[in-house]
Amino acid sequence: MRSFIAIDIDENLKSKIVDIQNNIGTTYLKIKFVEPKNLHFTLKFLGEIEEKSIEDIYKILQKNLEIYKPFEINLKGLGAFPSFSYIRVLWIGIQDETNSLINIADELNRDLKKLGFKKEKKLIPHLTIGRVKFIREKEKISQILKELQNVKIGKMIVDRVLIKKSVLTPKGPIYSDLKEVRL
Repeated sequence: MRSFIAIDIDENLKSKIVDIQNNIGTTYLKIKFVEPKNLHFTLKFLGEIEEKSIEDIYKILQKNLEIYKPFEINLKGLGAFPSFSYIRVLWIGIQDETNSLINIADELNRDLKKLGFKKEKKLIPHLTIGRVKFIREKEKISQILKELQNVKIGKMIVDRVLIKKSVLTPKGPIYSDLKEVRL
């Protein structure tokens, strides 16, 4: 089953993110926006795993998170991967004064490598809000994105981390929670 380790986005912030998606719109680019129910921050993509390995992953997650208390993150700023001149992914930035997100991701990378998972690059905290297929009018979309570059979404408390299952369908992914660890 396809799965990943993630943090869900606070319900109160989702409407603000949808407002930004609506501001960007689909007039000047072909984009698949992430649905509000699917908004999450990925700490570690696990890929295809066997159901029997979930318990081992869960134990590592519990062990890594036992030293963490709930912490605050701030969602602000619009960015693009790989860059604004060649946009494939639009994202909202995540500020974490405590560096907990990066530390948790590093620890998960280290410990999950022992189970055979590949080590990923250093985490760049971000929330994907859309995947761009192509741009119709580059100048117009550049102006819209420039106006949203410093947008402030709001703060939320991270108090749990989830192991999620992802089922890909023609209408988009369907996510479900497999395990939860509270901070």
